[in-house]
Amino acid sequence: MSTDEMVRAERPAATVVHRARRALSGFDRRFLPVLGTILTLMIMLGVGQERYSTERVDFISMKLLSNLLVDNSYLLVLAVGMTFVILTGGIDLSVGAVVALVGLSIAEMFSAGLPIVVVLPVAVLIGTTCGLLIGVMVQVFDIQPFIASLAVMFLARGLANVISVNSLKIDDDGFSALAAWSLKFGEGRELWRINASIVVALSVLLIAFLVLHYTRFGRSVYGLGAGDGGAAVNLMGLRPARTRVWVYVISGTCAGIAGVLFALYTKSGFNLTGIGMELDAIAAVVIGGTLLSGGVGFVLGTGAGVLVYGLIQVLIAREGLDSWWTRVFIGVVLLAFVVLQRVLAVRRR
Repeated sequence: MSTDEMVRAERPAATVVHRARRALSGFDRRFLPVLGTILTLMIMLGVGQERYSTERVDFISMKLLSNLLVDNSYLLVLAVGMTFVILTGGIDLSVGAVVALVGLSIAEMFSAGLPIVVVLPVAVLIGTTCGLLIGVMVQVFDIQPFIASLAVMFLARGLANVISVNSLKIDDDGFSALAAWSLKFGEGRELWRINASIVVALSVLLIAFLVLHYTRFGRSVYGLGAGDGGAAVNLMGLRPARTRVWVYVISGTCAGIAGVLFALYTKSGFNLTGIGMELDAIAAVVIGGTLLSGGVGFVLGTGAGVLVYGLIQVLIAREGLDSWWTRVFIGVVLLAFVVLQRVLAVRRR
């Protein structure tokens, strides 16, 4: 082969490489963590499809998605609220204790004879109040979010113990009917359903997406995560102080809603409910691609992170492994995403 022919043969390959480099250079690196989440989810689904599908039933199905959402709807709502907080560079450690407090409060209010139309709004307002308390401490008294939310966590857990140190059964016809309601699709092994918890969780996710990406408040949330103390938000004519309080109110409200959903799931309240649940929510947010330093992340990525979290539990159960292996694999995945975030943060600087 002559020199000219060799040059012409190498040109197409060089052109492909050059185009790939141009595409990567123009790609917004903010999407890389989310793409990592989606890739992880696809790999896990592929493994499940290969190992657990049968001639009758595929592993990847609407039934699988339905079961994931039924089992993790409360976690999805918690993680959505946590996304708002982490985007501003904050943290909220109180949400698990709030879930326990809400569950016991629901059981106690029903025992006192209050109707469901009163019980459910009050239950959500309990979470809202806890979030407001954290927001005021962080903004007005300049207390670190870690310390402020830790204080409210102890407060909520203590109040839960005051209500009862035993499990309380939720015995109300209206609440039981709401917990049992569902829309069913398909037949036999392919039967899947949508229940009230799924509807509420997906509605919260949709509202959060619209708020974060299509409102002035959403721009303020991202602006607070820039790490300049809200100076950029002030220059934009937005209100960082009010936003900083509101993100904790949103997180607390989501914790209240999650408490209701968890009560629907278990039909009981218990003072030890939710221990470590705040860490599960943080893990789902980080796996979903939101940077712990704030300012970068997408709430839809958080939804994908919750699916990854739930799918790990499904695969562990299918493998017949002990439940504690779930924590091991979640830790490995979380570590990988933290390292990815660190690499991206260094490259941004």
